[in-house]
Amino acid sequence: MICKSVYKIPDGKLVKIELDFSADKIKSVKINGDFFLHPENGVELIENCLKGLKPEKKLIMAAVDGEVKKNSLQLFGITSEGVADAILLAKENAKHEPEGV
Repeated sequence: MICKSVYKIPDGKLVKIELDFSADKIKSVKINGDFFLHPENGVELIENCLKGLKPEKKLIMAAVDGEVKKNSLQLFGITSEGVADAILLAKENAKHEPEGV
């Protein structure tokens, strides 16, 4: 199921999520917004590390934090908690979308 969210991180920037999940696992996620990551491929690294995870806040935050540390990513206006909250909002939005949309 594909679902979307737009989330304003408290004291941060806007994050847009497009989430594809099934059987309570993240199949893919696209992260966009008005935040900055350095290097620029950091968004792709984070998106890839989330594949196969259960959409649970602690798991998402740990995966994002691990990827940030492993690749020495610098985040500006975005946090692992903000990414997790935006993903969970997208999942919640799926419950309210009409069938076939």
